[in-house]
Amino acid sequence: MKLNRLIIFLIIFCFSCNHEPKNEILIGDLYFSFFRIGNYYNQPDSLIKKYEDYFSTTNFETVSKEEKELFEQYKLLKKHDLLYNPFVEILTEKDSLIVKLYLEKQDYNKIKIYKRQDLQDNDKKVRIFSKVKRIDNKLYFCENLDSLKVIDGKTFQIQKKLRIEDYN
Repeated sequence: MKLNRLIIFLIIFCFSCNHEPKNEILIGDLYFSFFRIGNYYNQPDSLIKKYEDYFSTTNFETVSKEEKELFEQYKLLKKHDLLYNPFVEILTEKDSLIVKLYLEKQDYNKIKIYKRQDLQDNDKKVRIFSKVKRIDNKLYFCENLDSLKVIDGKTFQIQKKLRIEDYN
């Protein structure tokens, strides 16, 4: 009898430890930052080649912590075939984290029309509701862009002293 319970427990444990990304709902505000490194979307071939050369020739066991993190992100994006997908940054409603949301181009086109300066001048922000697949702690892929709403509030950004680019 104990053996049967143990087998049942092990089967349940194995199914509950599935490492597939879970689908979630992500709610947050469009966030603009100065420095946007995330993938190859809209980058010239010469820059892509430099990055590819760097990632293929660098010994990441001897580099800084930041370079290791960049390499880990690169591997994740490559694994999930997101190196050429556009992304936006979202200030999450739930825990006030800034996360990267990778999208299909048609969904990205719905978001990129909102300009940071216009939103800030009018004390508005863009609230995003989407079904997502978690890739990593702060990386998500948009499965379904449910809605975009322009609401009252502050549009936040990093580095007020430097020029902040809009999404293009």
